Amino acid sequence: MDNKWYDGIYRRNLVDMHIEDWNPEFLSRFSVEDYFENLKRARIQSPMIYLQSHVGHCYWPTRSGHMHAALSGREDMIRRLIRLCRDNGMKAVGYYSLIYNTWAEKEHPEWRIHGADGKSPWQKGGRYGLCCPNNAQYRQFVFAQLKEISEYFELDGMFYDMLFWAEICRCDACAQRFMAETGMELPPGIDWYDNRWNVFVAKRAEWMGEFAMTVTTETKRLMPRVSVEHNYASGVAGDWFNGASEAINEACDYTGGDLYGDLYNHSFVCKYYMNITKNQPFEYMTCRCDASLHQHTVTKTEAALTNEVLLTCAHHGASLIIDAIDPAGTLDHRVYERIGNVFEKQMRYESWFRGEMTGDFAVYYNTMGRYNPDGQSFTNKSCAINTIKTLIENHVPCGVLSNGCMDRIKNYKLVLAPSICGLTEKNIDALADYVRGGGCLYFSGAYEPRLLRELLGAEYLGLTEEKHTYLAPAAGYEYLFGEFSGAYPMPFDFRLPKIKISDGGIAARITLPYTLTDERPFASIHSDPPGKETDFPALVIRRCGAGRVIWSAASFESDSRYAFKRLLMSLAFELSSPESLSLLTTASKKVELVIFDTGGSKLISAVDLDCDEELRPHMPFVIKVKSARPVSVRLLPDNTPVEFKYDDGYVCFTARKLIMFDMYEILL
Repeated sequence: MDNKWYDGIYRRNLVDMHIEDWNPEFLSRFSVEDYFENLKRARIQSPMIYLQSHVGHCYWPTRSGHMHAALSGREDMIRRLIRLCRDNGMKAVGYYSLIYNTWAEKEHPEWRIHGADGKSPWQKGGRYGLCCPNNAQYRQFVFAQLKEISEYFELDGMFYDMLFWAEICRCDACAQRFMAETGMELPPGIDWYDNRWNVFVAKRAEWMGEFAMTVTTETKRLMPRVSVEHNYASGVAGDWFNGASEAINEACDYTGGDLYGDLYNHSFVCKYYMNITKNQPFEYMTCRCDASLHQHTVTKTEAALTNEVLLTCAHHGASLIIDAIDPAGTLDHRVYERIGNVFEKQMRYESWFRGEMTGDFAVYYNTMGRYNPDGQSFTNKSCAINTIKTLIENHVPCGVLSNGCMDRIKNYKLVLAPSICGLTEKNIDALADYVRGGGCLYFSGAYEPRLLRELLGAEYLGLTEEKHTYLAPAAGYEYLFGEFSGAYPMPFDFRLPKIKISDGGIAARITLPYTLTDERPFASIHSDPPGKETDFPALVIRRCGAGRVIWSAASFESDSRYAFKRLLMSLAFELSSPESLSLLTTASKKVELVIFDTGGSKLISAVDLDCDEELRPHMPFVIKVKSARPVSVRLLPDNTPVEFKYDDGYVCFTARKLIMFDMYEILL
């Protein structure tokens, strides 16, 4: 049984060791003692230590695989490191690379993942060998390796990397499994309107989740007290191609992954991971190199690394900082001194990492719907991430709702489901029941006909032929659109869905240009201005049961221009007024405020999402939090008293000048 060692462990580290062994210099200077001293410099509570790598070489005297040549004569090098860490109170996690194993592909070409041409990416010049998780012999190899690990190391946890499809595999094992489970041959190519293709996409996600669970089950059998984490970065970083869904997360004791986006993407991931993890804290893994590990010798500034760690801190998550070892086996001690400085700032707040994050609105993110059936540039993923950014900029406390946490839907006043597609019948039921029971839903696009029928009584008729389209406000609804009107409608550079609906609640209709873009006759040489009004609804606002729903034909949520963000907020506040929000503030839109409710207090973290090495301050701002009457307000971690007022159900106080991060506590 898992001992939940990770509870209260917030400072973590991983040193990549994807090192070949054709050169005797490689890892020749590796020092257990130096590695450990660097962990202490960095104030690490839990190191993740390589037992094997993408290269496939093992860091123990393996019988089933190939031991890295650098361990010859010092076979217990990594075991000694793990013992040293554990003897000094650190929790040691072992790293193992699944699927990505160049040695295994070279030695066993029958295990290869390969595409329609019969060749694997490694055969075509890539660095990474790939083994198919559907291949029974590869699975037995993995199990043999895990048995050796269980016999050789004493560990607190296991981390499995690369749980995703790097290729649309057409190997015999995949073809045979698909035939056995569906009675069909593999589909010839991508076609979102072909049922066989959609079944195959769903199967790929199902198979990857099944493989993750199989590895977890075997790990727990061999090492009953270890935790298991599968890298779930691809649940956000990828799309439909990689087949990473919440089925992988189901095989994890806690959720984590390595991500490389901006701070708004970072915040999105924290909210997503927090809602789907089985146990807190979730783990956000970030690279210490500036940009990516490709830039091995460029380290992020202390300010940049601190800002990332403190954004995770604001969500009460664990930060794991990734480094990569030098080929010779050395580490730069300056990097670990910098990490130590960063974690020292976090340590002052760790005792307050408790409670439940509160949110008024949720954004629905569907890992099985990260595609656009018509090949347009936006997807639910791009729209969802940008919607979270828009809500943050407008200081709306928000969360991320997904297939792995639909039971949380009742916690939110409003759910926004942008460009939604790929829903299961179960989740359509959940959304419909939520609305009929009194919830508010905004959704866009027409890729879920059943949702259109059940909530709007609408019928999908197809897409406009025109690629340049417009939303023209109906009379009485101009206030939603700002400067746009019937004469000057809102423009879009994509085709819009046409629906048939009984009259009532139509807030905008589709307007089309005079001509098609590729026609020689045109109205204006530089553009396709509006010229044809239609009766096709473009925006519908209706009651449904005890709740309310807004539907937009245009999935405009990924557009970062002000006018489009303004429309999104207008529609959101049409369903749930700003006066009902649990947080009101005068802070800059670049400042995110995150609230946790502990039962006896409310914790409010303020994070500058525009921070850089200049550390430019944000001037003092007002924070109003809906709350019972408080005993006091304090600035943490020094418990400095803060003056406050209590009026109309809100605690009101002025936050001090913000430099990167602050945390306040309202004691009740």
